[in-house]
Amino acid sequence: MKRMILVLWMAMAASAAMAGGWTTTYSLGGGAVGLTNTQANSSWVPVSVMLKFTAAGSGTAEVWRVSQDYSFMLANCAFSNVTTVVWVPDAEYPFTPGEALVIRSSLTNGIVQVIRKGD
Repeated sequence: MKRMILVLWMAMAASAAMAGGWTTTYSLGGGAVGLTNTQANSSWVPVSVMLKFTAAGSGTAEVWRVSQDYSFMLANCAFSNVTTVVWVPDAEYPFTPGEALVIRSSLTNGIVQVIRKGD
């Protein structure tokens, strides 16, 4: 199962790169990462979110969309004894100017890697 997820993730990363996508990595040190679309005339779509911990652990992770004054949970999960958690959206969620993607984790010993593609 772990190999299948890794292969799927690698395929998504290659697909995003070919479609003009980009990957960014952030520290989980504060327990949350927020990405706001600050571009006036463009949008982007998350392709995947990966949380990678420095040691196996248990906890919870959430992915949120913040639009205007409203927050919408896109995904959440509880995990046990893992080093990696991956979220692949089940649909395209375009983030227009001013909207934010927020990733939260109860474990803070790692990084978040977000793959996005632009319009």
